Amino acid sequence: MKFEEIRISREEFFKIDEKNVMFITNPGRMGDEDGITFIVKDNNEFKIYRIGDWMYRTKNFNEDEFISLNDAERQFPKWFEAWKNEGNKDYKGKYTHIYMGFGNGLSVDNTIYNEFKPFLESLVNEELKDKENKEELLYPTIFSTWKEAVKEMIINKYRN
Repeated sequence: MKFEEIRISREEFFKIDEKNVMFITNPGRMGDEDGITFIVKDNNEFKIYRIGDWMYRTKNFNEDEFISLNDAERQFPKWFEAWKNEGNKDYKGKYTHIYMGFGNGLSVDNTIYNEFKPFLESLVNEELKDKENKEELLYPTIFSTWKEAVKEMIINKYRN
């Protein structure tokens, strides 16, 4: 299954309805401080998008196509709300926020969270099974495996 990040234009970005966003990351201090990745579901098809160049401009940087963190916040206000409520156990919104260390996070739409969680847990447990410092490695492992967990979930749950 091909599951590659698609760079999205500014015009296309502003056409996305947040109700279709199933997964979305927030930047942190290490790992992914340069943008966000989000996955949109349309029927049973999932598309993974990437916006960035926030901290480190690439040589192909185009100011006219740039999508800022403020643009993302305005386009996906429920995501931003979930991010800001990270750690608040009483928060009830569109997403469940999963902390991935160093400020990085993953917000998962609550309609798909219970389907996704076992795939993520399985990959994380597999990665950590022979490690002595499991607690220390938990968040970086979530960070490095979440996309593979989404891919496995899609293959197992949505592909006939």
